[in-house]
Amino acid sequence: MTITLTSEQEKLVSERVKSGRYLSPEHLAAEAFRLLAAREEHEGDLTRLRGDIDAGWDEAESGKAMDGPKVMAAMLARAQQRVGSPQ
Repeated sequence: MTITLTSEQEKLVSERVKSGRYLSPEHLAAEAFRLLAAREEHEGDLTRLRGDIDAGWDEAESGKAMDGPKVMAAMLARAQQRVGSPQ
C-alpha cells in the first residue's frame, strides 16, 4: 500500500524521526495506528457509559431510583451477615 502525505505531514514525520523519538517513518506510523485503535476503543467505552447514564436517568424519571444511603446501609448489613460480624 502506498500512502501520499501532504508536505506538512512529511515535515512532521521527518521532524519526529530526526528527534530520535521514532526509529523510522514506519515506526511512527505503527504508533499512530496504535493510538487510533486506542482512541476508537475509548470512544466505544464512552458510548456504553452514555447508554448506562441514559438508562439511569430513565429509571430515576420513572420512579425506580433508590436512595443512596439506604442502599449502602442495606449492602453493609448484608455483608456483615455473610461474614458473621456484629452490626
